[in-house]
Amino acid sequence: MSSPSPVLNFAIRGFQIVFAAVVLGLSVGMIKGQGPFLSSPISLRYTAFVGGVSFLTGFVGIAAEWVSVLQGMVGLIIDGLIILLNIAGGVLLAIQIGVPKCSDTSPENRRELFKNHLFNGGCYGKEDGEEQCWNGGDRLDHLNERCKEAQADTVFLWFTAAVLLVAVTMTFLRTKRGY
Repeated sequence: MSSPSPVLNFAIRGFQIVFAAVVLGLSVGMIKGQGPFLSSPISLRYTAFVGGVSFLTGFVGIAAEWVSVLQGMVGLIIDGLIILLNIAGGVLLAIQIGVPKCSDTSPENRRELFKNHLFNGGCYGKEDGEEQCWNGGDRLDHLNERCKEAQADTVFLWFTAAVLLVAVTMTFLRTKRGY
């Protein structure tokens, strides 16, 4: 039986790189969408980190075709760690997002979206007993956009983990068979 094709590894790593770039881009975009001088949620900074690391390790996975030290157990450990980081990010965002209605622009739904720290762009105090947040007032349309971005970020974290599971399986089979 022959070993898995390098072309298949390149395709899998290509998907990893693209998905990780999407995670990085969405996360950084949401961080930049915070109000001026308002700190971003740590979960968005974490997912930006995971996207960046997953992006770089995609290239490490490609380099493993030529660098023998990256093959076998070292490759499995690197990919396993990146899988765990992506799953943790996906779970973290999924919990923080909850089950919103991102397309619903009704005032009732926007009030619910406004309560979520991932969507409201950061809060800076209270006025007349109500919390003042960056995406309040005339910026309410940003709540729905950020909701969709956060959901997409979560999905691409899971896609990256799934692609890496395929890569780990290939590496394991290659190592087990001695290819």
